[in-house]
Amino acid sequence: MIETVKQVKKLIFNSATISYYMIGDRKKETIVMLHPAFADHQIFEPQIEHFKHNYQIILIDMPGHGKTQVAGSKVTLRDMPEILDQLLAENDIPSCHLVGVSLGSLIAQAFAENYPNRVKSVMIVGGYSIHKANERVLKAQKKEGLKWIFYTLLSMNKFKRYIISGSCHTDQGRDLFSKGVEHFTKKSFSAMAGMNRFFTKKAKPMPYPLLLVIGEHDLPLIQEATMELHKLEPHSQRLVLAGAGHCANVDAPLEFNQIAERFLSDCDL
Repeated sequence: MIETVKQVKKLIFNSATISYYMIGDRKKETIVMLHPAFADHQIFEPQIEHFKHNYQIILIDMPGHGKTQVAGSKVTLRDMPEILDQLLAENDIPSCHLVGVSLGSLIAQAFAENYPNRVKSVMIVGGYSIHKANERVLKAQKKEGLKWIFYTLLSMNKFKRYIISGSCHTDQGRDLFSKGVEHFTKKSFSAMAGMNRFFTKKAKPMPYPLLLVIGEHDLPLIQEATMELHKLEPHSQRLVLAGAGHCANVDAPLEFNQIAERFLSDCDL
């Protein structure tokens, strides 16, 4: 059965309600798509239409994002690996492919680290490794966090404009990002805590097929980090999308979908 309409589903995790969506053919392999910080599942709209006939797609609004507002609970992004494991278990899904954009790519890697038997492949879009070649990016992220504090003190609208402009290079990308960021409030920041536990040093190559996708207009620091990671991961692929920024999946959706489809097909061989 192929679902064509998004219907929100609910998962209860430590008394918090996590919103997610399941679309596509339930008899096919599953792709879990994890959005960037401040956006929500809508950032994957161009991927839904492309993949829903040949895969089952799971989209999640992570804690503090979209419809998953967990203020008042102790649930944060640090719980995402366990949330994903519970979600797959409740839906009788033994394993999945993971697509993570920016923040979502860190979650994808953390899940793969904790539940390796549940992971068939990982796509990192506009992200970097939680295990290696990340020192300069992490240092820059701390400085970026101070900017976020400054902008939110001025106004949330100013903060959101800053985030949108830096996340996507095209108008179509910014429009989709804007839909998700509408739901992000000052209270949502409390759900961003605890992700430091994901960052563990690991020299060995990752045991899963790895695709690195970067937009040509993404930050040079991110581009360099993915280039270094590609050298350290002998079985990885790295592709640069022309005309795309940080969220390459919405800036260059046709090209991204084609690349992702080829990668998934190779994983199935």
